[in-house]
Amino acid sequence: MLRRWWFMERLRPAVPERRAGELSKEQQQLVLDEWATARERLDRLVSARVTAVGDVLRATELPSSTGLLTPGVADPRAQGDCAWAFDAFQAAGKLLDEAADLPDLAAAAVLADRALERFAAVHARAAGQPVPKPAERCFYNPLHTAAGRTREPVRQQHRRRARRRTGPRKAAADRRPACPSCRRAILAGQAPDVLPALVPVRLSRLRTARVLVPYYSVPQQWSLWSVCACGAYGDEWPSLVLRGEHRKRAAAARRA
Repeated sequence: MLRRWWFMERLRPAVPERRAGELSKEQQQLVLDEWATARERLDRLVSARVTAVGDVLRATELPSSTGLLTPGVADPRAQGDCAWAFDAFQAAGKLLDEAADLPDLAAAAVLADRALERFAAVHARAAGQPVPKPAERCFYNPLHTAAGRTREPVRQQHRRRARRRTGPRKAAADRRPACPSCRRAILAGQAPDVLPALVPVRLSRLRTARVLVPYYSVPQQWSLWSVCACGAYGDEWPSLVLRGEHRKRAAAARRA
């Protein structure tokens, strides 16, 4: 019931080839149209995912061995994991309702998946089973399939370095977690299939354009998600979303 599920859609908005200062109104409209199409498609996918996670959380009973159902005797670790899972699910729903850009929707999916992972960990420990290792998300697009292991154990790294030096493409592919498709692209010297974000770019004193850029290049003051793969790493994101930090940063981007 707690099997991992991943979005496989690829979002490939058309990015104008000329510099932002040279974009025509027609090119600007093309970017906005492509972004709107990608957002509509992603909104449908994430809505279905968050709904499915909610069904699992409501239908799955809490293990009695954790003491969560008995006041005063709860296992603190299980209590913390369950609280985080429910906060993450609530934050996912909030992002779904208030998303200003594609990374907000991606973060809703990531937090929903992480809520299931944390909930599964509670059940595994209660049953005396090994806790499933959380999935490592693709940094370039956290909605891609789970990233493969990009770093070998230290001992194996030393052996490989003794045999031959790592080339620049291999080093680039190993720098961040990447799904198989993005990793193959990097090894081939191509750009990975990144999750885009729509950001304002000032063309002149009176004119501002909206352009698509990799989500991780968005300044942190405009987005919660550029440094954490849309909520894939770190545990602070549900509480920040529930406090409305995502709205504050989106408003800062609009004022730019």
